[in-house]
Amino acid sequence: MKNGFLFLLICVWLAGPAAVTSARAADDITLYLNRLPHRLTQTSGAQYDLFLSEVLRDSPFRISMQAGPLTRSKTSFLGDPNSCLFPTNIRALNLGDAAARLVTSSQVDVVSLRLYTAGKSSPEARLADFEPERVGYIRGSGAVIVLGKNADRFMPIDSETQLIRMIELGRIDAFLGHHPDTALAMDQLDKPDALRVSPLNLRNLRFPITFICHDNARGNRFLTSVNPRIETMHRTGRLEAILGPHAEFRLTDQPQDPGLLTE
Repeated sequence: MKNGFLFLLICVWLAGPAAVTSARAADDITLYLNRLPHRLTQTSGAQYDLFLSEVLRDSPFRISMQAGPLTRSKTSFLGDPNSCLFPTNIRALNLGDAAARLVTSSQVDVVSLRLYTAGKSSPEARLADFEPERVGYIRGSGAVIVLGKNADRFMPIDSETQLIRMIELGRIDAFLGHHPDTALAMDQLDKPDALRVSPLNLRNLRFPITFICHDNARGNRFLTSVNPRIETMHRTGRLEAILGPHAEFRLTDQPQDPGLLTE
């Protein structure tokens, strides 16, 4: 018996800390976060920050959260098989066949793209009505997939607040903004009616927001741990309470706006 115990101790000593690290690593995951000024900052205590604190509470994983700009978070996630990405939409990532190697969680909410213009503009304004150089969008956004062949002529800007101010200053005529992010930005600026919102709230411009993970054992186990919590938060109304009156949760069927895509 003594000899057996001594042999076990020797094996552990020979394996060293690498064996312990390897055992822990299976329970570690990096969660790359798209930093959103009005929804996810890691310090706001509201919106997606509050959602994450609740949905990940008592998680069986040791989670390292790293927030960054949209493009950087996407690139980091794609290069790290032991990671997931949030908040995002697999279609908006525009990955082509590579999307088949990813898996998504249950839907959290819905983000839509809308055309925002100055208050004096026509309520029927369309993207095609404006010169591309006078139209902004959020840098790194999936919005570029609807901008057509002139996408490189549109103006990428870092935040909704900057886009709103640029319209007020006459530096741009319109922008493709995310809802509810833009609505939250206007509330924060105490200008809820500052812009006209044209009816581009279409199904093909509405993106279910989820966690996205690599389709491997770790990614699937992580989604298995969060999906029941997301569904419970929907069922109890907790998600609606957290995300507030601007949040949307359903996709709708509406006809496509013929003025959306530009030639």
